[in-house]
Amino acid sequence: MAPELSSNWKKLQEKLKAPPTKSAPISQEAAFKQAISKKSISSETLKRKAEESQQQQASNPSKKPKRQPSKPRPSSNSSSSKPTNGEMGGNVQSKPTTSSSPNTILPSLHLWADENGISSESLAEAYNLGLRTSSSHIPLLSTLPPAIPNAGLTLPGQSSSTSTGLPLPADLPTTLTLSNGTTLTSSTTTDLALILQATKSNTLGKYLSIDCEMVGTGPSGTTSVLARCSIVDFHGHQIYDSYVKPTAFVTDWRTHVSGISKRHMASARSFESVQATVAALLKGRILVGHDVKHDLEVLGLEHPHRDVRDTAKYSGFRKYGHGPKPSLRVLAKEVLGVEIQQGQHSSVEDARVAMLLFRKEKHGFDMENSNRYEEGQGKKGGKSGGGGGGKKKKGKK
Repeated sequence: MAPELSSNWKKLQEKLKAPPTKSAPISQEAAFKQAISKKSISSETLKRKAEESQQQQASNPSKKPKRQPSKPRPSSNSSSSKPTNGEMGGNVQSKPTTSSSPNTILPSLHLWADENGISSESLAEAYNLGLRTSSSHIPLLSTLPPAIPNAGLTLPGQSSSTSTGLPLPADLPTTLTLSNGTTLTSSTTTDLALILQATKSNTLGKYLSIDCEMVGTGPSGTTSVLARCSIVDFHGHQIYDSYVKPTAFVTDWRTHVSGISKRHMASARSFESVQATVAALLKGRILVGHDVKHDLEVLGLEHPHRDVRDTAKYSGFRKYGHGPKPSLRVLAKEVLGVEIQQGQHSSVEDARVAMLLFRKEKHGFDMENSNRYEEGQGKKGGKSGGGGGGKKKKGKK
């Protein structure tokens, strides 16, 4: 006879035989209260831990909290974190980016530089201000004042040549006759005197960038003549801008590209006046530009080759060209990340972009220029030496 089961075993068997009962779902609040009662954790402690976790997430944004796949959290709008391009100066589109770089020049350093005849561009070059990071050119373009067409001579820190405040010679002539017989007006003579004074005071600097706009003459309009000339300094500040009266009858104004029409000629300066002013500005300085030979050709000027920095000929930019040389528009987009020449060209903006391209690769430009002309001088010296030696040998025989 089998032994009788205890009462505990009987109760266990009844529970096993009984059908399973579904427990009613409890709310999240009830589960939270139940967890608190089991673990004996106060609400103040939970709140404190939650605040600590939020502070940790704020200090370590790379650590993202786990997300439930069933309830995806809406992501923030990515476009709000990306800078959008805004229009600047008509043709160059860029937006300033905030920078926390501590690289700034103290006022005392500026005073010291002025007393010792050191230009502001030399300070910027020495301290590498705005030239190292890939986006440093964008604040430069966007913070520059818009171009002022036909403003004439505008020296650094001044709005016009008539308010420069620079001392002028007391015996300044009202007119000036050049060696070729051309007579310059009093305003041009004043500009030349102001340029001379600015050169002596070292306010113009060593580097200038130029860009010109041309219009077409001749039966088919393919012969180019000067219609606008713009010059900016090392920092992109407008130094000179003028419409120029064409020296021949215009058959194609090329307005869709040049932005110039016949109505601009009402206030344009004579070609001789612009030529004389530009020649005075460029004398003794490094000329920067894109395909500069065309600008000098329409100006009827020459400039020492070793004092030219042409962005169209720099070897470091050849990879961006689909031919012998890249266009300024392509270089602006690929190297600087800005869009230019979307419609009518602005010679001031083009000159600024050329200067920025030069500044970004200034070390490479200087090295390439130095190597080219040092090698040229070495070859000339070697040839002359060889020739002299040959003559001596023949004399001995």
